[in-house]
Amino acid sequence: MAIRILVFDDDELIRITLTNFLKQEGYEVASFNQPDHCPLYYSEACTCQEENGCADIIITDLNMPGTSGVNFIEKQLRQGCKVKRIAVMSGDWGDSGLVRARELGCMVFKKPFSILDMKKWLEGIRKDFQDEPVVMPLNFCKLNKDIKNRTFESKTNASGIPLQKPIKS
Repeated sequence: MAIRILVFDDDELIRITLTNFLKQEGYEVASFNQPDHCPLYYSEACTCQEENGCADIIITDLNMPGTSGVNFIEKQLRQGCKVKRIAVMSGDWGDSGLVRARELGCMVFKKPFSILDMKKWLEGIRKDFQDEPVVMPLNFCKLNKDIKNRTFESKTNASGIPLQKPIKS
């Protein structure tokens, strides 16, 4: 089974380019224009099964509407997220964002970055994962039953990239 990656970036061109590149490289990818469009954002605790995370890698932009990529990562880790590798990308690194990302153990990519740098980082991760079984498919077991049955609507943008956002009840 392929390595599963979540991508968060509010810049549509970057998100689509990165998503297409990752899929061509054989990864399973779900991408969102901001963290609160991902059902995982609304969980109060990690809902992943056993030691396996619902994704193997998270790649997030630093600055997005509503929250920063680092705040999202901190929230997920506090809730017990089991993701194994995280990268944060930004073209506007403030000292605190860069320090926080590194303290969390994130790989840092300064935009614009070479896709070859991302590929090299991912190849290293792929070697680490060769002996590890991946149990959950990318639909993240229906993103863990839409985070305990919270209802989400799924739409796609003009490029066919899935966008998910909660339906207000």
